[in-house]
Amino acid sequence: MKSLKLFMVAVLAMVATSVSAQGPQGQQGQRPQRQRMTVEQRAKMQADRMTKSLDLNEEQQKQMYEYYLATNKKQQEEREARMKAMREGQQQGQRPDFRNMSEEDRAAYMKKMQEERKAQQAAEDAAIKKILNEKQYKKWQMQKKAQEQRMRQMMQERQQGGQGGPGFGGQGGPQGGFGGGDF
Repeated sequence: MKSLKLFMVAVLAMVATSVSAQGPQGQQGQRPQRQRMTVEQRAKMQADRMTKSLDLNEEQQKQMYEYYLATNKKQQEEREARMKAMREGQQQGQRPDFRNMSEEDRAAYMKKMQEERKAQQAAEDAAIKKILNEKQYKKWQMQKKAQEQRMRQMMQERQQGGQGGPGFGGQGGPQGGFGGGDF
């Protein structure tokens, strides 16, 4: 009888240990959802990161904050407009079906997106060049190129099924994110 009680206690302890190791509702390995930062918080974080990496003075830091604040507000407005258009297009059946697009249409769409991104990068470059001195600007360009290279490599690894960690639908991937040119 005592051995049966000891056996039951041992089994109960093992079950309790395994259940607690799985975390709440078996969601082991999932990251908690982060709160979205406001445009002001993002601008401050980006300006602080630039200040640390490029040793900005107070005036430069203020200008970077203002630049990032304006940029983040514009991006948020554009994102909201795209989401609204997508919802309305979905409701009206006007959303483009990329799966059924011809190769030429898909290539034209991709080229247009690349050109828009290049224009954004050129505008960012020009604005930041006005704020930084020559030495800081060169260092920023080097950091930006290194970040772009890391992103390219991560994309290649994802396409090849690389194991960069959880986070991208089981495909592997990075444990962080790219903030869009803010170092």
